Amino acid sequence: MLKKCMGTPSLIIPTENISIKDILSYEEIPVQILYCQVCRLRTKEVA
Repeated sequence: MLKKCMGTPSLIIPTENISIKDILSYEEIPVQILYCQVCRLRTKEVA
């Protein structure tokens, strides 16, 4: 159940003072698969 929240003006952060970087990215690092289990079905094998 949601309740009403009465905000106080002192807790509001002005958006003009917040700086956000335009370039939001992450670096992908390849990881080696250490263990691979093969499941055998009736007609095929699934890794």
